[in-house]
Amino acid sequence: MIKKERTKMHKYLYTIVLLGFLINSCSFPTTQEAGIQYSTQTAFQVPQNMEWKEVGLAKELVNIKEKMVIISGGSNPLPLSEWDAFKVRFPWQKNIDRHILINKTALVRSPGADSNCKGKDCLIERAYKDHSWIELAQPLAVDFIPSKTDLLKPEEGYLVVKVIKKCQVLRFENEIYQLTDNQGNYYVMHATEVGAPNLEVVLPEGWTLKKVSLKEPLVILPFGKGEECYFNIVGDHLGQGYHQYKYASEYYPE
Repeated sequence: MIKKERTKMHKYLYTIVLLGFLINSCSFPTTQEAGIQYSTQTAFQVPQNMEWKEVGLAKELVNIKEKMVIISGGSNPLPLSEWDAFKVRFPWQKNIDRHILINKTALVRSPGADSNCKGKDCLIERAYKDHSWIELAQPLAVDFIPSKTDLLKPEEGYLVVKVIKKCQVLRFENEIYQLTDNQGNYYVMHATEVGAPNLEVVLPEGWTLKKVSLKEPLVILPFGKGEECYFNIVGDHLGQGYHQYKYASEYYPE
């Protein structure tokens, strides 16, 4: 009996330690704590031979220890039909399945690739479970509006701002769902968890979300000086995600 109780206690303690490690591994500093400040202008050079790709269901994995997001692709990508049954182990976890609203996209290079890369050298490929994956994005910091809330599931009236490094060009056509603080900052909804976008969001005071018709495609380039690749990704309490595409200030954060 004593041995069984000790075994249970060891398992319990191991679970507590593991959970603590996971929580700590998933935590991010604010931009101020991380010493991040980037230009909200873009100097990103778009390759002359850039090829647009249609966007579907994103098959992404997150490495908790490395804080790196990878997407199915490369020489031997995981077939979409196998995604639901695909199992991963720590430090990997599946990113939340989302319905993508981006019409076309082009991944110019992985965040760790040299800005002068050419061709295949621009996409860093890695193998996991007999399939190939491309390094897509590197989360760097997290800010909160109007104040701190749950990182994964913000409260009503709160927004989570994830600052990431991602060298990707995005294209939206015909219509968008536009989020704004009405102070000069604008965001476009790029993904939902449940399908159709939901305008019934409880937002911070002064913020609005509406459907907007486009006279011409909205093309978003990474922000920063030179060949830097910064994006702000905003999440609301309904699990909807947005890319910031217009800033009120010359630098983020101010």
